Amino acid sequence: MSGVLIIGDNERGAIGEAIRSALAKPMPWEKMRQLIVDDRDNPSNTLTLDERPDHDRIDALRREYPTYPVQLGSYVAAISFEEQPSGLFRHISISSVNPGKAPNEHAVRMVLEAFGFSGYPPSRPYRVWVEHYEPGRVAINFVELEPS
Repeated sequence: MSGVLIIGDNERGAIGEAIRSALAKPMPWEKMRQLIVDDRDNPSNTLTLDERPDHDRIDALRREYPTYPVQLGSYVAAISFEEQPSGLFRHISISSVNPGKAPNEHAVRMVLEAFGFSGYPPSRPYRVWVEHYEPGRVAINFVELEPS
């Protein structure tokens, strides 16, 4: 088993608060583009630790434009909003509290639904990738264009 997902009334309340907080402080494009990694030639669609932008720069930007994490059993889902050239995007990063584990497809589907994504796969323009964010830890990331 990869983990235990809990989305009850308390978690739904925390999700709503996280979405409201994140939507109130989206990362502007002029800041967001400092974090962009060109991985068009990466067939695995996985961002390794070595490919990540400078950690100090990420930390500084995330202090100014934070992600809002919500504990969902043995998973953590962190929501943020980002301005990009094509519009405002909803971004979620889903990880396990257990090193070496990643959310399974069923858990990802349920988390996307709980955080207001259009479905799995999303029906609006989107992108998905796996990111190694610390040694031995990975997150599944989705960004999806918000409706206008």
